[in-house]
Amino acid sequence: MFFNEVVRIIWGPQPLFVQVPDVLSGTVDLLGITYPSYRFAIIVVGLVVAVGSWLLIHKTRVGMLIRAGAQNPQLVSALGVNIGLLNALLFGVGAMLAGVAGAMAGPVLSVQSGMGEPVLITTLVVIVIGGIGSVSGAFYAALIVGVVDTLGRVFLPLLLRQLTERSVADAAGPALASMSVYILMAAVLALRPQGLFPAHRG
Repeated sequence: MFFNEVVRIIWGPQPLFVQVPDVLSGTVDLLGITYPSYRFAIIVVGLVVAVGSWLLIHKTRVGMLIRAGAQNPQLVSALGVNIGLLNALLFGVGAMLAGVAGAMAGPVLSVQSGMGEPVLITTLVVIVIGGIGSVSGAFYAALIVGVVDTLGRVFLPLLLRQLTERSVADAAGPALASMSVYILMAAVLALRPQGLFPAHRG
């Protein structure tokens, strides 16, 4: 957050707008539904990253060391593994994936300092619902949160229009949809504090 503010002070808060690549500027037909090609590419890239992360964590020696280092760094270090270097490399991979996310989101939103900050709270919700330390849990929880939020934004205004004026419903619907995600998180914390898909230990 400090460096975000430094960037704003030096270069200003004006966002940069990125054009969608020409090759992805069209549409694709999915089950009779026309969908923008670029948004479909975002879904594909997200799935590739999710599968790649799962394979790295669960199917490689490096992933084994990452999991062991997260649970007992002193023991892993005593076995001769440079846990500091491992964590630094893992941080670098995470930063690279954040860069990929920013590059993919640029044409849809805009590129600006702090563009990832609004995602942080939603990320926390996803991790809590999925289960801390569970890569697959984060994946499933992200799908659940996305579906709940989207369905809420679509159907809550329609439901509220039956009860109140249209302007009130259109204003309150998205707000209540955003709240529904946090209500879901609160319910998960109350009923299953370890998350819906906790990581298996041992």
